Amino acid sequence: MKLTYIGTAAAEAVPALFCECSFCENARKRGGKELRRRSGAIVNNDLLIDFSPDTYTGTLSLGIRLNEVKYVIITHSHSDHFCPHELEFRRAPAFCILPDDRAPLKVYGNRNIEAGIRQALGDDLALHGIDFTYVPPYVPFKAGDYTVTPLSVIHCLPEDAYIYLIEKDGKRLLYGNDTGVFPEKTFDYLKGIKLDIVSLDCTMGFRDCETGHMGFSANLKVKNRLEENGCVKDDTVFISHHFSHNSLREPDGDWTYERFSEKVKPYGFIMSYDGLVIEK
Repeated sequence: MKLTYIGTAAAEAVPALFCECSFCENARKRGGKELRRRSGAIVNNDLLIDFSPDTYTGTLSLGIRLNEVKYVIITHSHSDHFCPHELEFRRAPAFCILPDDRAPLKVYGNRNIEAGIRQALGDDLALHGIDFTYVPPYVPFKAGDYTVTPLSVIHCLPEDAYIYLIEKDGKRLLYGNDTGVFPEKTFDYLKGIKLDIVSLDCTMGFRDCETGHMGFSANLKVKNRLEENGCVKDDTVFISHHFSHNSLREPDGDWTYERFSEKVKPYGFIMSYDGLVIEK
């Protein structure tokens, strides 16, 4: 299983669109891993996680072909994760040329995602080459050879936001943003499931936060619970992901990629960056 991070920032990106704070100004100068697109990822080359406003430019810069994507799973309806108007451009032949036998793009999500897609594209989703399926929490579903389970988290109530357990060929990825520390029902569901890759929200950096988003201390709390629940193997990879410039800017110095990575390495975490690839 290969996980590629297309974007690793929170809603305003890094540097933030209109921001003149010290971190954003320095990120513009440093470039490289300090530049972060809005959050999204892809598993192998065919299962996309979220569809942010930066999906097109991100996949283009990384050499990922969107025409090869077969499945899209959406975590929640915030605009940095869900940009349904972009799906209009899968309509053939008006906006793209595809083989006549190309299957519709399968999109999965909660009821808010369904409403958003229909508001953007209308009720005839087939006209745009889209097939949407509502997926309820804690019920596994098949997306080709993948088994995917939406798990409820608290992020944007009353919407039922999801994180996803993704399984294929004996490998398991837990993609866990945007969320605070998981609710007990989600920890209970995961109990005993051995995970190969765990990607956790770290929007708040080293600030204490356990609700809505997480800081690194909450990442550690989730990791400890997963260890207690028998979910962690000797080679499980933990990644802190989804960063805001507001939490990377501190009076005693910016949390650059290098500095943040050094801080979290002793705890068994790595910091995500745009283009990071994890293979298991």
